[in-house]
Parts: sequence; structure tokens; C-alpha cells
Amino acid sequence: MYAVLEDAVLCFQKSQGTDAAPLAKDAEQWFFANDQRWPFSFVNICAALGLNAEYIRMGLQRWRQHPPAVSPKKRRRTVLTHTTISVAA
Repeated sequence: MYAVLEDAVLCFQKSQGTDAAPLAKDAEQWFFANDQRWPFSFVNICAALGLNAEYIRMGLQRWRQHPPAVSPKKRRRTVLTHTTISVAA
């Protein structure tokens, strides 16, 4: 469910006037619908993840009014590994 939400945010942030504009419009409609019948609706995903749907909607509206000047860079995920260190006494 988190991956669905993350993908929807990325689609929502796509620039208008590009090939991705239809995806941005679909994502916007999904975010602002109050459909509770579908398990993967925005409101049901928020409920399952313990997120406040209205708070997220306010943030999306604020982002839409004042998008960043430069398109957001793709995030890199860092994988941390645990290394065992032995200390000689």
C-alpha cells in the first residue's frame, strides 16, 4: 500500500503539459476522491497506514500552488549493512 501511495505522489508531481500529464490528473482525482469501497482507494490506504488523508491532501494542494522551481531528483535508497568488528584485547 505504501508503494501505491508513493507512486501516486510521484505521478501527481509530474509537470503539466508533458506526456505524464494524464497520469498527474488521474493521481489528483484519486487523492481527492472519498471512495471507501475499493481496498486501494486513497482513504483506505491512509487508514491502513495510519495516515491523515486530509493532512496529505492539504500538502498536495500546497505543493500544487507552489511547486519547486526545479523538478525533484529521483531519490536514491541507501541500504545499510551491518559489519561485525572484533576488537583484540
